[in-house]
Amino acid sequence: MRRVKLLVLVCAALVIVAACAWRIHDVNARAIRYPTERHGIGENVALEGGFFAEATENTDGYSLRIDGAQAMSYNDYVRTYGIEGAQTVEGLDEDSIICLTVTITNDSDKTPDQGGFNISLMSLVKPDGSGLMRVDTKLWSQAEPGLAESPYAASTGVLPHTSYTTHIPLSAGLLTRDTLADQASGGVDAEYRQPVEPGSYDLYLSVMPTRKLVTFDV
Repeated sequence: MRRVKLLVLVCAALVIVAACAWRIHDVNARAIRYPTERHGIGENVALEGGFFAEATENTDGYSLRIDGAQAMSYNDYVRTYGIEGAQTVEGLDEDSIICLTVTITNDSDKTPDQGGFNISLMSLVKPDGSGLMRVDTKLWSQAEPGLAESPYAASTGVLPHTSYTTHIPLSAGLLTRDTLADQASGGVDAEYRQPVEPGSYDLYLSVMPTRKLVTFDV
């Protein structure tokens, strides 16, 4: 039996949350007043209360480890990690996502409803600030059906003193500087045809009070 509980927090105003989250990320990614920690593949990164938007994310006691990163197509992801009944889509065979193998550890006594990590706000960017990719919760739900199909509303917690490994897809088509206005007016869906740009990426795990990044090549 899985010793995990994926909590889904559905926001009443997703557009506002998306805009605020992006603004916070964009401002803090450019700021120099917050110290920066850089980590690599295979390192356990203690979140130590680090957060994206609000300290109430309550990440004390949580750590994340990126075990691997791979460019994949939509269909490759569904075939490899999808639950029984998950369907591939004809034509979606371009390497358009980056799939992260992530181990989440809760070393605290907190239950999932008392603390966790707003994992849907994780983002990948190229070191020059371009190539933004966001967690694709809709595709991720093909492997983790307990998730809501909202790219801004998934908070993930695991049981006290346990770890859980999952496979998180990040897509280029969910939210960028250029598509934020379209998102507000009607929603932008990942097309899964925009090829992944090879090279180095920074994965943002938190932006305040410390910017915690994992850097890797794809």
